Amino acid sequence: MSFSTALTVSAAITYIRQESMSNFLSIWLSSFITAWPIVFISILVIAPQINKILDKLVNQSLNRNLQAKKINRLKIRSKK
Repeated sequence: MSFSTALTVSAAITYIRQESMSNFLSIWLSSFITAWPIVFISILVIAPQINKILDKLVNQSLNRNLQAKKINRLKIRSKK
């Protein structure tokens, strides 16, 4: 994941910032070699924290949905 992310982003930024395409490949590869370790470490450090936050948000949403379904079932039962 870090390889493809660094490769794509470094290519896009190099393309946007280059006025001349004559040395695009060498600048791109240099940028990629710099970007890849940064992206790799960022994914290792940041991804677990984001996953924890998302787990909490998803679990809260699921709990709300389950509570709403229980309330709806009780309302339906009480009407019968």
